[in-house]
Amino acid sequence: MAARPPTIKRTAATSSSIPAAHPPCTIHPTAVVADKVLIFGTHPVHIGEHAVLHPYCRIRAEGGSVTIGPYCTIAESAVIGSPANTVGDVELGSWVSVESGAEVQAKHVGKVTEVGVKASVGAGATVGRFCRLTPTEVVGAGEQVGDFEVVFGGGQRRRDGTMEGSEDMRVQRVKAQEKHVEMLKRLVPDGKAKWLD
Repeated sequence: MAARPPTIKRTAATSSSIPAAHPPCTIHPTAVVADKVLIFGTHPVHIGEHAVLHPYCRIRAEGGSVTIGPYCTIAESAVIGSPANTVGDVELGSWVSVESGAEVQAKHVGKVTEVGVKASVGAGATVGRFCRLTPTEVVGAGEQVGDFEVVFGGGQRRRDGTMEGSEDMRVQRVKAQEKHVEMLKRLVPDGKAKWLD
Protein backbone atom coordinates (compact mmCIF):
# COMPACT_ATOMS: atom_id res chain seq x y z
CA MET A 1 0.00 0.00 0.00
CA ALA A 2 1.36 3.43 -0.98
CA ALA A 3 2.39 5.76 1.76
CA ARG A 4 0.22 8.75 2.38
CA PRO A 5 1.85 12.13 1.54
CA PRO A 6 2.88 14.17 4.57
CA THR A 7 0.30 16.58 5.95
CA ILE A 8 1.19 20.25 5.62
CA LYS A 9 0.24 22.23 8.66
CA ARG A 10 -1.01 25.74 7.85
CA THR A 11 -0.98 28.44 10.45
CA ALA A 12 -3.63 31.11 10.51
CA ALA A 13 -2.59 34.72 10.12
CA THR A 14 -2.31 36.48 13.44
CA SER A 15 -3.31 39.98 14.35
CA SER A 16 0.38 40.91 14.26
CA SER A 17 0.55 40.13 10.51
CA ILE A 18 1.62 43.01 8.32
CA PRO A 19 -1.47 44.48 6.59
CA ALA A 20 -1.56 44.43 2.80
CA ALA A 21 -0.47 47.72 1.29
CA HIS A 22 -3.04 49.71 -0.61
CA PRO A 23 -2.83 52.87 -2.70
CA PRO A 24 -3.30 56.29 -1.13
CA CYS A 25 -7.07 56.89 -1.20
CA THR A 26 -9.06 60.10 -0.97
CA ILE A 27 -12.73 59.23 -0.49
CA HIS A 28 -15.41 61.87 -0.01
CA PRO A 29 -17.41 61.33 3.22
CA THR A 30 -20.68 61.02 1.24
CA ALA A 31 -19.31 58.28 -1.08
CA VAL A 32 -20.22 54.63 -0.47
CA VAL A 33 -17.49 52.04 -1.00
CA ALA A 34 -18.77 48.53 -0.29
CA ASP A 35 -16.70 46.33 2.01
CA LYS A 36 -15.94 43.83 -0.78
CA VAL A 37 -14.54 46.45 -3.21
CA LEU A 38 -10.93 45.72 -4.16
CA ILE A 39 -8.60 48.72 -4.53
CA PHE A 40 -5.01 47.95 -5.47
CA GLY A 41 -1.87 49.47 -7.01
CA THR A 42 0.49 52.23 -5.93
CA HIS A 43 -1.00 55.35 -7.55
CA PRO A 44 -3.54 57.66 -5.85
CA VAL A 45 -7.26 56.89 -5.96
CA HIS A 46 -9.82 59.71 -5.64
CA ILE A 47 -13.51 58.93 -5.13
CA GLY A 48 -15.88 61.88 -5.34
CA GLU A 49 -18.98 62.86 -3.44
CA HIS A 50 -22.00 60.55 -3.57
CA ALA A 51 -20.15 57.97 -5.73
CA VAL A 52 -21.26 54.37 -5.11
CA LEU A 53 -18.94 51.39 -5.61
CA HIS A 54 -20.70 48.03 -5.50
CA PRO A 55 -19.26 44.89 -3.90
CA TYR A 56 -16.71 43.02 -6.03
CA CYS A 57 -15.83 45.90 -8.34
CA ARG A 58 -12.10 46.54 -8.73
CA ILE A 59 -10.19 49.82 -8.78
CA ARG A 60 -6.81 49.17 -10.37
CA ALA A 61 -4.26 51.94 -9.73
CA GLU A 62 -1.20 50.04 -10.97
CA GLY A 63 -0.42 52.04 -14.14
CA GLY A 64 -1.69 55.44 -13.02
CA SER A 65 -4.06 57.29 -10.74
CA VAL A 66 -7.83 56.69 -10.76
CA THR A 67 -10.38 59.49 -10.30
CA ILE A 68 -14.07 58.64 -9.91
CA GLY A 69 -16.26 61.74 -10.09
CA PRO A 70 -19.33 62.73 -8.09
CA TYR A 71 -22.49 60.61 -8.44
CA CYS A 72 -20.70 57.84 -10.36
CA THR A 73 -21.84 54.25 -9.93
CA ILE A 74 -19.49 51.31 -10.43
CA ALA A 75 -21.32 47.97 -10.58
CA GLU A 76 -20.14 44.55 -9.40
CA SER A 77 -17.31 42.92 -11.38
CA ALA A 78 -16.48 46.20 -13.17
CA VAL A 79 -12.78 47.13 -13.39
CA ILE A 80 -11.62 50.75 -13.45
CA GLY A 81 -7.98 51.76 -14.00
CA SER A 82 -4.75 50.84 -15.75
CA PRO A 83 -2.86 47.57 -15.23
CA ALA A 84 0.81 47.54 -14.32
CA ASN A 85 1.97 47.00 -17.92
CA THR A 86 0.41 50.28 -19.12
CA VAL A 87 0.93 53.88 -18.08
CA GLY A 88 -1.94 56.31 -17.81
CA ASP A 89 -4.33 57.97 -15.42
CA VAL A 90 -8.03 57.11 -15.63
CA GLU A 91 -10.74 59.68 -14.93
CA LEU A 92 -14.51 59.30 -14.79
CA GLY A 93 -16.46 62.56 -14.90
CA SER A 94 -19.60 63.23 -12.85
CA TRP A 95 -22.72 61.03 -13.11
CA VAL A 96 -20.95 58.22 -15.02
CA SER A 97 -22.49 54.76 -14.77
CA VAL A 98 -20.24 51.72 -15.30
CA GLU A 99 -22.27 48.50 -15.45
CA SER A 100 -21.48 44.94 -14.40
CA GLY A 101 -18.37 43.36 -15.87
CA ALA A 102 -17.34 46.48 -17.82
CA GLU A 103 -13.68 47.51 -17.99
CA VAL A 104 -12.54 51.13 -18.27
CA GLN A 105 -8.91 52.11 -18.89
CA ALA A 106 -9.88 55.37 -20.63
CA LYS A 107 -7.93 58.56 -20.13
CA HIS A 108 -11.27 60.34 -19.63
CA VAL A 109 -14.96 59.42 -19.65
CA GLY A 110 -17.20 62.48 -19.87
CA LYS A 111 -20.08 63.31 -17.57
CA VAL A 112 -23.43 61.51 -17.71
CA THR A 113 -22.05 58.65 -19.80
CA GLU A 114 -23.16 55.01 -19.53
CA VAL A 115 -20.72 52.13 -20.04
CA GLY A 116 -22.87 49.04 -20.58
CA VAL A 117 -22.59 45.52 -19.21
CA LYS A 118 -19.25 43.91 -20.19
CA ALA A 119 -18.35 46.88 -22.42
CA SER A 120 -14.69 47.85 -22.65
CA VAL A 121 -12.87 51.17 -23.07
CA GLY A 122 -9.17 50.80 -23.87
CA ALA A 123 -6.12 52.60 -22.52
CA GLY A 124 -5.81 56.25 -23.50
CA ALA A 125 -9.27 56.40 -25.09
CA THR A 126 -11.52 59.39 -24.49
CA VAL A 127 -15.31 59.28 -24.31
CA GLY A 128 -17.36 62.46 -24.44
CA ARG A 129 -20.36 63.71 -22.48
CA PHE A 130 -23.81 62.07 -22.54
CA CYS A 131 -22.51 59.01 -24.42
CA ARG A 132 -23.73 55.43 -24.23
CA LEU A 133 -21.81 52.23 -24.87
CA THR A 134 -24.28 49.40 -25.23
CA PRO A 135 -23.49 46.01 -23.63
CA THR A 136 -20.30 44.22 -24.79
CA GLU A 137 -19.21 47.08 -27.09
CA VAL A 138 -15.50 47.92 -27.34
CA VAL A 139 -13.79 51.28 -27.70
CA GLY A 140 -10.18 50.51 -28.57
CA ALA A 141 -7.04 51.97 -27.03
CA GLY A 142 -6.53 55.60 -28.02
CA GLU A 143 -9.91 55.92 -29.78
CA GLN A 144 -12.17 58.93 -29.32
CA VAL A 145 -15.94 58.95 -28.88
CA GLY A 146 -17.50 62.38 -29.31
CA ASP A 147 -20.18 63.98 -27.15
CA PHE A 148 -23.68 62.46 -27.47
CA GLU A 149 -22.46 59.39 -29.39
CA VAL A 150 -23.94 55.92 -28.96
CA VAL A 151 -21.65 52.93 -29.63
CA PHE A 152 -23.69 49.88 -30.62
CA GLY A 153 -23.92 46.81 -32.87
CA GLY A 154 -20.30 45.77 -33.27
CA GLY A 155 -18.69 49.20 -33.16
CA GLN A 156 -21.22 51.25 -35.11
CA ARG A 157 -21.75 54.79 -33.90
CA ARG A 158 -24.59 57.23 -34.14
CA ARG A 159 -25.26 60.65 -32.68
CA ASP A 160 -28.07 60.91 -30.11
CA GLY A 161 -29.80 63.94 -31.59
CA THR A 162 -32.61 63.84 -29.03
CA MET A 163 -30.21 64.11 -26.09
CA GLU A 164 -28.06 66.68 -27.86
CA GLY A 165 -31.01 68.86 -28.80
CA SER A 166 -32.92 68.84 -25.51
CA GLU A 167 -31.60 70.51 -22.39
CA ASP A 168 -34.61 69.11 -20.51
CA MET A 169 -33.60 65.54 -21.46
CA ARG A 170 -30.07 66.16 -20.23
CA VAL A 171 -31.34 67.57 -16.93
CA GLN A 172 -33.67 64.57 -16.50
CA ARG A 173 -30.79 62.15 -17.15
CA VAL A 174 -28.72 63.81 -14.42
CA LYS A 175 -31.67 63.71 -12.01
CA ALA A 176 -32.27 60.03 -12.79
CA GLN A 177 -28.64 59.19 -11.96
CA GLU A 178 -28.85 61.15 -8.71
CA LYS A 179 -32.05 59.30 -7.70
CA HIS A 180 -30.39 55.99 -8.56
CA VAL A 181 -27.42 56.91 -6.37
CA GLU A 182 -29.65 57.89 -3.46
CA MET A 183 -31.44 54.52 -3.66
CA LEU A 184 -28.12 52.62 -3.81
CA LYS A 185 -26.80 54.50 -0.79
CA ARG A 186 -29.66 53.00 1.23
CA LEU A 187 -28.95 49.47 -0.06
CA VAL A 188 -25.14 49.17 -0.21
CA PRO A 189 -23.43 49.02 3.21
CA ASP A 190 -20.50 51.42 3.39
CA GLY A 191 -17.06 49.96 4.10
CA LYS A 192 -14.81 52.85 3.08
CA ALA A 193 -13.17 53.14 6.51
CA LYS A 194 -10.71 50.33 5.74
CA TRP A 195 -9.27 52.34 2.84
CA LEU A 196 -8.73 55.48 4.89
CA ASP A 197 -6.40 54.20 7.60
